[in-house]
Amino acid sequence: MKSILSVLFIAMIWFFLGTFYYPKWNKQGSEAAISWDVSGYYHYLPALFIYHDIKKQAYMADIDAKYLPSPAHDQSFGHHDSGNRVNKYAIGQAIMYSPFFLLAHTYTKLTGSYPADGYSKPYQVAIWLGSFLMSLLGLLLLRRILLLYFRDQIAAWVLFALGLATNWMEYASISNGMNHTWLFTLMCGLILFTIRFYKKTDWASAIGIGVCIGLATLTRPTEIIWIIIPLLWGINSLRERITLLFQQWKKCLVAAFIAGLIMSIQMIYWKSVAGEWIVYSYGDQGFNWLHPKIWRGLMGVNVGWWIYTPLMLVALIGFYSLYRRNKPLFWPTFVTGILAIYITLSWGHWEGGGGLGQRNLIQIYPLLAFPLAMMIDWFDRRKWGRVAWMIILTANIYYTGWWINQAHLGGFFQPGQMTTPYFYNVVGRLHPDRDRFKLLDTKEYFKGSPSKSNVILENDFEKDSIYCSLPASSGGKTSCLNGEHQYLGPENIPVDSNCKDWLRFEADFTIESREWDIWKYAQWIVQFHHGGAVIKSNFIRIQRLIPTDHLSTHLYFDVRIPDVPYDKCVMTIWNADSPNTILIDNLKVSCFVP
Repeated sequence: MKSILSVLFIAMIWFFLGTFYYPKWNKQGSEAAISWDVSGYYHYLPALFIYHDIKKQAYMADIDAKYLPSPAHDQSFGHHDSGNRVNKYAIGQAIMYSPFFLLAHTYTKLTGSYPADGYSKPYQVAIWLGSFLMSLLGLLLLRRILLLYFRDQIAAWVLFALGLATNWMEYASISNGMNHTWLFTLMCGLILFTIRFYKKTDWASAIGIGVCIGLATLTRPTEIIWIIIPLLWGINSLRERITLLFQQWKKCLVAAFIAGLIMSIQMIYWKSVAGEWIVYSYGDQGFNWLHPKIWRGLMGVNVGWWIYTPLMLVALIGFYSLYRRNKPLFWPTFVTGILAIYITLSWGHWEGGGGLGQRNLIQIYPLLAFPLAMMIDWFDRRKWGRVAWMIILTANIYYTGWWINQAHLGGFFQPGQMTTPYFYNVVGRLHPDRDRFKLLDTKEYFKGSPSKSNVILENDFEKDSIYCSLPASSGGKTSCLNGEHQYLGPENIPVDSNCKDWLRFEADFTIESREWDIWKYAQWIVQFHHGGAVIKSNFIRIQRLIPTDHLSTHLYFDVRIPDVPYDKCVMTIWNADSPNTILIDNLKVSCFVP
C-alpha cells in the first residue's frame, strides 16, 4: 500500500465523519463546532473583533441565551482586583483560528445571510473546516517525516493506524476544533524544522523552530517541553551537540527570542485586562506532581489512554526496538513522550474533560509514530507477523469506530461517568441494551429471569389523598415529583427473613420535560439500615433509562439483599433538586430468587 493512498483514504473517511455522519458545524448548543472548550479557545476573537469588549464581555449574556456554547459558562472568569473578565484558556488557539474566523466574518458582513455575531453557521463551518485542513496538513507532514526514516509501505501503515485506529480520528474529523490536532500538526512542523536545521543550520529552520515552540506553548503552556526535541534530535554525542549549538548560538538565540516573543502575547493580554503580568486562570484546578494518576490515566474506564486507544500500547512497546536500532531518534521521542505522559496524568482534573481516551496526548503521536513504525516493521518482516498486524489493526479500527459512534449517535459513551461494570457490559457490542445504563450508578445487575418471585408491596396511588394533577397513562391517579415536591418516600419495605436473595423494584415513569443536567436526574434509592446506621445503599438515575418525553416507561431496579444483619429496608425516589416533572405509577416491590 502506498503512503499517499493512505493519506487520501484517511482524508475521505475524516471528511465523511465530519460532514455527513456527525457535522458539528450544523449542530446547536453544546454539540456545535464552537462549544465547550473550543468556545473558550475561540472566545478572544468575537470579543476583540466584533464586540470590542475584551474586558467586560457584556455581550455573552445574549450569546448564551441564543447559542449556549458552554452550559458551564466557563470561557472566562471574574477577576477580583480589576473587576474585568479574564479568559480561562490561553490565546494561542485563537490566533490559529483567526484566519478562518476573519474569512467567516467577512462573508457574513458582505452577504448578510447570517448574523455577524461570531457564532452563526458561517463561523461554525469556518472553525470546523480550518481544523479539518489543519488535520490534513498534519497527516501530510507526518508522511513526509516517516519517509525520511522508513519504507513507504511502513509509512503507509503508520498513517493508516494513527488516522483510523486511534482517538486522533475523532479529533481530526468531528471534534477537530479542539486544539489537539492543531498541536499534532505543529509537532510535525517542529520535527521537520529540526531535521532541516541539523542538515543545513539555516536561519529559516531556526525561525521555524521558534515559531512552533512559541505557538504550541501559547496554546498549551505545558508544551514548553517541546524544547527537548530540537536539543536532542539525532544526538550521537552530547559534547558534539553542545559544540554545535554554541557554534550556532546566534540562530539558537533567534529561535529562543521568537518563541519568547510569541509567548509574551499571553502576558500582554493579562496585563491589559487584569493589570497583572501573570494570571492563573484555572481556579482550584492544578497539578499533583507527586501523585500522578498513572493507572487510572492509562487503564481507567473513564478516559484511560490504553483502554480507549490500545494501539498506543503497541507503539510504546516499539521503543525497545527504536532504542536498539536508532538511539539518536530514541532519546528525543522517548524523553519528550514520557514527560508529556507524566505531565498529563499529573493534572488533577483530566477525568472531567469528557474525551475519548487521553486526548491531551494526541499531540505527541508524531513522536510515537517512530516506535509504532518499528513495531510494524517487526511484524512486516515475518510471514505470520503480517497476519497478526492486520488482525491488530482491523480490531483497533473497529474498536475506535465503535467508540466514536457511541460518543455521538450511539449514546453508550457517557463521558466522566463510565464505571468498570458498565464498560465491560457494553464495549464492542453491535446492539447494546439500554438497560445496562443502570451499571453507571450501581454495580449490581441481575441478568436473566427470576425463578421464583413474591410481591411484598404494591401501590397504584389510586387511594392517595395527595397525588399529581397530571393524569397517569392508565387514566387514574399518579404520584409525581417536581420543583415543589422532591421526594416519594422514604417508604419502608416489608422484607422478612424468607427474603434472602434479591429485591426487584418496579414502576411506570413518564417525563414531562427532560432534565439535561445529569446531576439532577431523579434517583431511585434503596437503603438497608442496622441500628440506625446505613449499611448498604444502591441507586439508579431514572432519566438514563427513559428514551423520550411523554411516554410511559416501565422500569425495574434489582438490589441484592446484604449478607450482614439489617433491621430496615427503605426506598426513596428523589428528584435531585430538578424543577422538571416526573410521573410515577404502579409501584411494586418483589422478593425473588435467581
